[in-house]
Amino acid sequence: MKKRFALAIAASLLFSLHIQAQQPAADADTVIKAVTMAMGTARLRSVQYTGTGSINPTGQAYTTGGAWPRYTVTKYTMSIDFSLPAMRQELIRIDDAKVPRGGGAGGYNPQTFQGGIRPIPGDIIQNNTIDARATNQNAAIQFWLTPHGFLKGIAANMATAKTATVRGKKTLAFTAFGKFPITATIDGNNLIEKVEALVDIAFTGDTVLDGAYTNYRDLDGIRFPMHILMREGGWPVLEVNVAQVSPNAQAAIDAVARATSTPPPAAPAAPAAPPQPVKLADGVWQLVPNGEGSILVEFKDYVVMVEAPGGDAVTAASIAAAQRLTPGKPIKYVVNSHHHADHAGGMRAYVAEGIPIITQESHKKYYEEQIFKNPHTLNPDRLARMPRAPMLEYVKDKRVITDGNQTLEIYLMKDQPHAEGLLMMYLPKSKLLMQADAYIPRPGAPPLPMPSPYTTNLVDNITRLKLDVARVVQIHGGSSPYSEVLTAAGRSVSTN
Repeated sequence: MKKRFALAIAASLLFSLHIQAQQPAADADTVIKAVTMAMGTARLRSVQYTGTGSINPTGQAYTTGGAWPRYTVTKYTMSIDFSLPAMRQELIRIDDAKVPRGGGAGGYNPQTFQGGIRPIPGDIIQNNTIDARATNQNAAIQFWLTPHGFLKGIAANMATAKTATVRGKKTLAFTAFGKFPITATIDGNNLIEKVEALVDIAFTGDTVLDGAYTNYRDLDGIRFPMHILMREGGWPVLEVNVAQVSPNAQAAIDAVARATSTPPPAAPAAPAAPPQPVKLADGVWQLVPNGEGSILVEFKDYVVMVEAPGGDAVTAASIAAAQRLTPGKPIKYVVNSHHHADHAGGMRAYVAEGIPIITQESHKKYYEEQIFKNPHTLNPDRLARMPRAPMLEYVKDKRVITDGNQTLEIYLMKDQPHAEGLLMMYLPKSKLLMQADAYIPRPGAPPLPMPSPYTTNLVDNITRLKLDVARVVQIHGGSSPYSEVLTAAGRSVSTN
């Protein structure tokens, strides 16, 4: 995500330049017809292609503002039915980094024994359906980011279609759903070489998604790229080296049909009750006991929130829970363990409330220059609607918050491979250690071939600091006896 703020601003300037130079829809129609003919799109009803490459889970970079972690894709199949329109992506990825860094493991799956912690053993099957019908905005934009899909999209949005010349190259653009600009760059052969869209991402705001398409092959008049590179905020999220393409394949139509078929409606279920906070110790509550959430620590005259996941809605619910559990006590601080989107997505809402954030000093530049400055014009959040300067306090190695009775110690996890600047929080009175992503329980799973370096590092840091830990609380939900963590790290319980 490094340079993301600059990329978003550059994209906004690019789109504004398009507006200044663009010609009306009548002129765009001429360009669209030429590109459609060169691409063979009018003859393309479906396509299935296969290949290999890499995939990068977003929001999970090791360094603040850095590239997403890379996983090798050993098998990739994309099936597209342009008539619906919908796509079915099926892939197998492997966690083959020699030194795994960053996240991307996803939640633990008890059926496959995968996820939760890196390295992930074996083949990881990752399939998803992108159904661009009806009002599914995110899916439609993903569909229109494909080169032939873009032409289908602009044909359906001719009222906003424009053409322009940017840096000597023709462009086509349209506005999706009344607010998302989508632009294609055309090469000298009237082939689409790039499609970009400006979209809203809750954590990072106005963000550029783009696809670059090269090495086109002529398949009986239908042109298709043999190399595909998708990016978010300038960093790769998917790269595919295409090995085989089957235009107008019935297999593609069948695969999409199976994925988009609607099962019979189930009987309406009773609305689930919201999860109730669980008391972990005197003055300590886990607000979402079985999932990712904040942990509330009560002091004499105030409370401290550990972690700020989610966004505006999750933050509002956490603040309401704090008011119910500790009426009359303000939230003095929010402690942010690290920069990953699933752990920091709610920080902007706390800033809007004027609540200070405590985080590790390595996050300073990223937070101050991007997360709290990036524009949120497409879908303004609470902070965008009510701007307020963030109050950020930085930890180097250690910070202590205490009122003489309750004490919260904040420590840097040195050399932790999950994320630079990862903090863990310790309550000496209750012997509770709160941590994010260095250990996640894997109930029922056989031991990993080797203990995860994420977990061994957690134990090493606890040992280094001589902390007397009885239980480890996971930010992603639940808690475990420290003996379980020691076992997962391949350590004898008696060694600590």
